[in-house]
Amino acid sequence: MTKKKRLKKLRNLLLEMGTGKFFYRLERSGKNDNVEALVSVINMMAEEIEEVHVHQGYANANETIKHIVVMHFMFDAKGKILAVNPQACNLLYYVDEDLIGQPLTLLLDENTSKTWEYYLECQQEDNSGENAMQLTFKTKAGLLIPSACYISVINNNKGHEVEKILTVVKHSKKQVALEDELREPALKIYDSEGLEGEIAVEKPMRKKVRLTQDDIKMIEDARSLMLNDLARDFRPLKEFALQLGTNTFKLKYGFKELYGISVYRYLRNERLRKAKVLVQYGDNPFKSIVQLCGFKSEAHFSRTFKKEFGLTPTELRNKTFLNKD
Repeated sequence: MTKKKRLKKLRNLLLEMGTGKFFYRLERSGKNDNVEALVSVINMMAEEIEEVHVHQGYANANETIKHIVVMHFMFDAKGKILAVNPQACNLLYYVDEDLIGQPLTLLLDENTSKTWEYYLECQQEDNSGENAMQLTFKTKAGLLIPSACYISVINNNKGHEVEKILTVVKHSKKQVALEDELREPALKIYDSEGLEGEIAVEKPMRKKVRLTQDDIKMIEDARSLMLNDLARDFRPLKEFALQLGTNTFKLKYGFKELYGISVYRYLRNERLRKAKVLVQYGDNPFKSIVQLCGFKSEAHFSRTFKKEFGLTPTELRNKTFLNKD
């Protein structure tokens, strides 16, 4: 691999880290040069940041290991991909049409491809029970995702294997301590244009609400869904809450208490943060950034961007380009 390609992958990794995704890694080339040294340092830094969860805004030693489902794959008896969840496509930079009917080795690095092939060989002899293994996925852009994977085999009523389900889980340290009773009054959110013009109106004090651990996990899952798919349309909030198995009040109220910010404001801030990284350090066309970050139109994006950062996307990119020169 040429130095130019290695530097491009390094740039892609840094852009992902800039948008809050610290689980990507770079493949080692084995070369003894400054680029390889930088790759090693960046990989270690990404791993450390993922561990202490800096993206949350703090590093808390009193944390509990959480398990977040990131990717699902369904295979036939021969190991060909039958179905894949949208989040997997998003993280791996593929569309589902590219993956259906393909072997999983298409998405694995060289070492773990052998691990997966060995598992398939052994599975032909014994298709009972569940298995766990460590696999490293390789995105279309060449970034690596080391992942803990759990494999379940589904048999028919005659005991013959019908399909396999592989679940990829990311382990994350997240603060889960929360007071049993939420003391703040409920907030009613109105949003006028996109995510702009959000208004918080205080209501009379309601009866105190007790969040269970399942409620907290639901709120954390809501945050993860937003972070990993900023391009998605999450409106209206009622439908998003139903998708998570809760109601609008508990989602808004719990999110505000757990993260100190409303759902829409958090989503708006994350979209703008990712957009700023892509504008300032990337070369994506603005139309592409609008789609990647979930804005309604280029005009809406430019207006919101300038309101937040004091410059339009064009002005910021031109300023960055001039500073490089």
